Amino acid sequence: MSRALAAATAEIGRLTLAHSFGHRLIVAWWQALTDADAKAQPLREPMFPFHLAELPASAQALADSIGLAASRLDPEIAAYQIGLAYTGMLPAAYRSTHGIYYTPPALTARLITQATEAGVDWTTARILDPACGGGAFLAPVAQRIIKSLPDCSPRILIRNIATRLRGYELDPFGAWLSQVALDAAMLAVSRAANRRLPVLVSVCDSLRRSPSRERFDLVIGNPPYGRVTLPPTTRALFKRSLFGHANLYGLFTDMALRHAKPGGVIAYVTPTSFLAGEYFKNLRALLGSDAPPTTIDFVAARKGVFEDVLQETLLATYRRGAVAAPVMVHEITPGVGAGITTTTNGTIALPADPSQPWVLPRNPLQTPLVARLVRMTHRLADWGYHVSTGPLVWNRFKNQLAHTPGRNRHPLIWAEAVTSDGRFLFRADKKNHALYFEIRRGDEWLIVNYPCVLLQRTTAKEQPRRLIAASLPDEFLNKYGAVVVENHLNMLRPIAEASPVPPDVLAAFLNSAAADRAFRCVSGSVAVSAYELESLPLPAPEELDDLHRLVRSRATRLRIEAAAARLYDGDA
Repeated sequence: MSRALAAATAEIGRLTLAHSFGHRLIVAWWQALTDADAKAQPLREPMFPFHLAELPASAQALADSIGLAASRLDPEIAAYQIGLAYTGMLPAAYRSTHGIYYTPPALTARLITQATEAGVDWTTARILDPACGGGAFLAPVAQRIIKSLPDCSPRILIRNIATRLRGYELDPFGAWLSQVALDAAMLAVSRAANRRLPVLVSVCDSLRRSPSRERFDLVIGNPPYGRVTLPPTTRALFKRSLFGHANLYGLFTDMALRHAKPGGVIAYVTPTSFLAGEYFKNLRALLGSDAPPTTIDFVAARKGVFEDVLQETLLATYRRGAVAAPVMVHEITPGVGAGITTTTNGTIALPADPSQPWVLPRNPLQTPLVARLVRMTHRLADWGYHVSTGPLVWNRFKNQLAHTPGRNRHPLIWAEAVTSDGRFLFRADKKNHALYFEIRRGDEWLIVNYPCVLLQRTTAKEQPRRLIAASLPDEFLNKYGAVVVENHLNMLRPIAEASPVPPDVLAAFLNSAAADRAFRCVSGSVAVSAYELESLPLPAPEELDDLHRLVRSRATRLRIEAAAARLYDGDA
């Protein structure tokens, strides 16, 4: 942030600065766009007021210069850049709570193309963006309609688009930016028609908006995301798609189905977590029965696509009322500007029970593996294990952490005890971590006194391995009698006293590149969840004899990797 903006923040507060600077920027942008007009259209007034304050002269000058530069760009690119300036100034908590992350033009263009291929007729389609902040979709959709009606007079175009296009947005500034971006995209038509669009963006909470009889041929957008606590009335409204915790983008997906006509298309940019997460299983079932996906594009990169967002992202199209069919899957890589590289991963069938995780190739190299995974019927339970989270949430028990052994103190196992190369190492290296935990009356539920495999709960797709596991050594457990496991670790616990697969063999398998490749086809988030682990397709336990022998003989890592690869790939 520049000195001018830093000084303004100190004076007027971050949210007011974002509104005030953004407002000044848009005024400058619009003035530059219309400055040469004989009769300039006035800038649209905000549809809902937001607080503004006087900016220092230096901040005004900065906003004016950015607005002038924006006027040289295509309207949708200019609106995106203005949106980045605005969202970058927002308080982090406000931005997170409202899910304000605007869509890059390259992804917008790709999703509109996919919607077209899904059957949207731009000459007649009625379109809704229910989270339209920033105008990422409304402006380019309007331009797409104009291109589809080359023989229409400007006045008819204005009336046509006014009848067919709608946007909803909760954030008043984002709604105003969206409407102004739409005005900018329509400026040439408005000049020729000597009239402007009516207001097509409503400032409202889409999820709590009174139900409308309007139905749309296309519901498109980038809905907000994030876990949310729902009031009973809203939970009841969306109960068909909810299981446990609610996420905003899941609610918006359900809402899109309600707004789409039979045969209508839903085209959304969302995180990938709904593909496999347990909390989304009812949403998957709903989509599978009411609006099966037709295309899914995985965005190859996380960083640099959405500012300050590290979640994996996909673009998907669905058709309401369609018969479920194999899904065309792509990997897409945004380039400079609106450029995008597309690679076909293949056509993949969803599970017969769509509530189950959707096993899909994120890139073409995973396609042959997915074809084998979907035929595998064994799961972790068949190997004799179930998964639970380490029970200790340490910051609720800070005064029971200890650096030395003592009475009623047990070793405390942190995530760093499982090393990146799959070894168990008793340590507490990070800030606020301690080696021991003191058990007090009522804490017995925290004690772990049985063999298990420990596995890190949070890993990213960019890491060399998503699955990082180590068996809790028998000798360590025998020495101390029991341990306490912190909740950044998963525990893969034997269901019975004698499991078909010993813990050290399970750990060796999970640490293999073959298991890692398989898990990446299932997992949809940075969390290595118990649900996803228990859903991972596995070979039959009796096929592990070779791996068992190699682990017992302390074979080289290379030989163990080859044995694990044969379990999935049929060769080394």
